[in-house]
Amino acid sequence: MSTGKLATSPTWTSLGEAERAWVHYQPFLEARGYMLRRRYRPGWVSDIVAFGKSPLDCEDSITCHGEVLDATRLLTGDSVVLKMVETSSAETSIAAFLACTPGAEKHAIQTLEVIPMYDNPQRAFMVMPRMRAVSDPPFFYTVREFIEFVEQVLQGLVFLHSKNIAHRDICTANMVMDASLLIPAGFHFGRTCTSDGVQCLHFDADDANPLVIKSRTRAAPIRYVYIDFGLSVRFRTMEARQLVTGERGRLRKHVPEICETVPYDAFKADVGLVGGMLLGEFLLFYRGLDFIMPFVRKLRRRDPARRPDAATALVLFQRLVSKMDETALEGPLRFCLTQASRKAMLFLHGLGLPKS
Repeated sequence: MSTGKLATSPTWTSLGEAERAWVHYQPFLEARGYMLRRRYRPGWVSDIVAFGKSPLDCEDSITCHGEVLDATRLLTGDSVVLKMVETSSAETSIAAFLACTPGAEKHAIQTLEVIPMYDNPQRAFMVMPRMRAVSDPPFFYTVREFIEFVEQVLQGLVFLHSKNIAHRDICTANMVMDASLLIPAGFHFGRTCTSDGVQCLHFDADDANPLVIKSRTRAAPIRYVYIDFGLSVRFRTMEARQLVTGERGRLRKHVPEICETVPYDAFKADVGLVGGMLLGEFLLFYRGLDFIMPFVRKLRRRDPARRPDAATALVLFQRLVSKMDETALEGPLRFCLTQASRKAMLFLHGLGLPKS
């Protein structure tokens, strides 16, 4: 059965084409120890149809649009994520390498298992822990919360580069966090504002409320890790590192040397991508982060030879943070809904954004 991206979209009461692929494999996955949601089991009939309920009161109205889906590990009851992958892809190869690398789980999402499809040996299911998007909840509220995130991003990059892996698509969309302390009751993979698809979570409510989403400060420490190594490259040894080509990645326009035809250093490009992420996804939207501007300028130098490598960037960042007192660390961040004035201010500080 084809598992490619297909056009037919799912609805509350009917399956889309991509969803039918999951129904096709549900008995196989159950036999391997993973249970999909009721919507993806053979013979499913929507509660909307069967009982006349509102879609918001029906967990089985929550749809899936692609090749990533949540499941429950039957042996332990743990929540996991299944991703359909090509067995010969760089993503699968790097995931297998990291799964055997001590300490990798601190910086990259774990691969718990790779299950080849019984009817398509070129494809497999990659099993990973269920984690939560860095941007959900969307806001960082203090300088300390932001610093803890950036330090882990840099530590993760140092680790990956030490293993001769260049990520090549660094952005907040490709990072997730362990939300077990943030949301003690857990959350639904497809409707993340709820605990079970129906009961709503409440942000920063009293701890007595079992459906609380805590702030990052109250839930600290939070672990952030890299995901999605689909554009990544791994070299066998330090000596084997070579230049690459390819104009890909969400923030590629932030790094001037990234090109489809002219080779470039992927490791220095990763550093530039971190700078682009800090500029385009934080400095542009938050007031209270001006202290990081000189550091971001260093990461975004046009000449990659003048950029620090990942290890040096981490040292520079830690030195910067070490000079801050508790009052500065607990300083509030304010989210800006309009960015016109922020763009002008950043430009005046030598941090012009690339043209879209």
